[in-house]
Amino acid sequence: MPAAAFWICCWAYFNCAGWVLSALHLLSPAGYAAITLPAAVLALAWLKKNPPAFSPAKFRRRFRRPLPAVFLAFASLFFLGGVLYAPGNYDALTYRLPRLMNWLAAGHWFWIPAVNERMNYSGVGWEWTALPLLALTRSDRALFLINLSGFLLMPGLLFAVFRQFGAARRVAWHWMWLLPLAYGYATQAGSIGNDLSGAVLGLGSVFFGLRARRTGRLADLWLALLAAAVMTGVKLSNAPLALPCLVAVWPALPLLRKHLAASLLLAGVALLISAAPIMVLNQIHCGSWKGDPGNQAHLEAKKPAAALLGNGLLLAEDALMPPLLPGAAKIHVQLRQKLPAAWLNTLTNDYPRYFLARPGEMPTEEGAGLGLGITVMWLAGLGVTGWLVIRGRAQPFFYCRLPWLAAAVWVAALVYLFKMGSEASARLMNPYYPLLLVPLLLLAGQKQWLQFRVGRLVALLAALSVLPPIVLSPLRPLWPGKTICEKLAREHPGQLQYQRMASVYSVFAHRNNFLAPLREHLPAEADTLGFIAGSNDTDYSLWRPFGRRRVVYLGADNGELLKHPATTDWLVVKEAAWPDYTRAPLADWTQTNGFRRVYATELTELVAWGPEKWSLWHREK
Repeated sequence: MPAAAFWICCWAYFNCAGWVLSALHLLSPAGYAAITLPAAVLALAWLKKNPPAFSPAKFRRRFRRPLPAVFLAFASLFFLGGVLYAPGNYDALTYRLPRLMNWLAAGHWFWIPAVNERMNYSGVGWEWTALPLLALTRSDRALFLINLSGFLLMPGLLFAVFRQFGAARRVAWHWMWLLPLAYGYATQAGSIGNDLSGAVLGLGSVFFGLRARRTGRLADLWLALLAAAVMTGVKLSNAPLALPCLVAVWPALPLLRKHLAASLLLAGVALLISAAPIMVLNQIHCGSWKGDPGNQAHLEAKKPAAALLGNGLLLAEDALMPPLLPGAAKIHVQLRQKLPAAWLNTLTNDYPRYFLARPGEMPTEEGAGLGLGITVMWLAGLGVTGWLVIRGRAQPFFYCRLPWLAAAVWVAALVYLFKMGSEASARLMNPYYPLLLVPLLLLAGQKQWLQFRVGRLVALLAALSVLPPIVLSPLRPLWPGKTICEKLAREHPGQLQYQRMASVYSVFAHRNNFLAPLREHLPAEADTLGFIAGSNDTDYSLWRPFGRRRVVYLGADNGELLKHPATTDWLVVKEAAWPDYTRAPLADWTQTNGFRRVYATELTELVAWGPEKWSLWHREK
């Protein structure tokens, strides 16, 4: 699979290049231009040796059937959404893109003195892959291509892996097109979320590991190890998946002795692009390889039982999430009220972030996992298997060609389920789902279910069920949602649902650049801005135009009283967050330090927060 090999090599190359350029203090457009040129030469040489075998006739044959045609249509919609709209992924805007801007401004990775600690302790695999595009184009508009390219690789990888586990050809063929359209992958395919890439890297590692067993080729073994390493570097929550990747490649590891020197070099590269560097840096800077020594963010559940309970409930909610759910907030509250008091007490004490999960009216890239369509498909297969067993036409067990690998996947998932305490577990487990579903695809009923016309129809409807969230998505709407909803809100001022819809589409339309009203009052020569806000507020908009401005985070040093560098003459303040920094009133502090207010306005960063007052200050010389 040359395309998958090329994709993995790009990730490995740019992750390695990022750390090397950072060590040399050469993180800059010039530095990336210098390292991209030899990469381009190597890529062209590789393409000359492995030319893409594209045939229009073969392409038409492959995509003329309903499921492949639906997949291709959605891929086109994802591309259209990525082209039309700037990235709006909340985590990316809050800490992942700002950290890239900080590193570029400094010329190297550094521990950023900011109240948003995720800028420092989170995995950097996606960032090192995105930074060359951001540095060379001085724009974030092409970053969605990272996910889109990975999404296009999923069907081939899924089919190959499912078949090697022993899934019937019909089953593997249907699920190779269906599973990529699970809500979590589909909503991120035109986005800059980093869960989809973890899924593709995990699949790639298992695929090349299993192929290395069969072919005995050292190149396959190397690709498997590189993919697994980068996967852990993307997110620490992906680390347990290294176990099945290792099991997949284990019988082929003796091949490393054939070229020991090259293999040792590759081992060093794999270590560099894995989670190891950020774990070491976390240990150095805050005394914990996880980056949160006191578990202040509560991302780790206090007790395994609470973790299993909370994660189980979150996964169940996501599995039953339909493409549209009007009144989601009320339904969510009612369901939570029906939980036993003992469960609520356990979650309150040992899984506090569980209560931060608030499903919306449709799946979004910030929280989606498999969704209802996929759930219905595998439940139907399970039901058909049960019927066949009762009728004596099937055995109540399945045959797996790779039992140790299947077991390793579930061990990895259980490690996650017993440890993590995040409200976003359904999304964070997106890299796990393709391999976790394997035992279900090996059930006897799956093949029979897809032999029925109704089974194929349900598969098609499950694939199409992602259409409403894609078209109606406030982040990348493929209909004039903002215009229509604002018109409805004006014409029906008493209808709260219309007011909310108008507010949602309006806020999301400006999410990537929501501080633009403040930035417009800055002169061109204002190259350094001080920033005072909360830990979940984004400063990304203030970096524009990219490469000409720098944002510094004032007063973020272990809760000390507000300090400001002598070179910072401009200050952006979220006034509601000011008391978190100092007891001195904002008006008194600014007067004492010679600042005057240039502009103030109310801006809505998140719909749930509503309008909040932001102000721009300038210190007189």
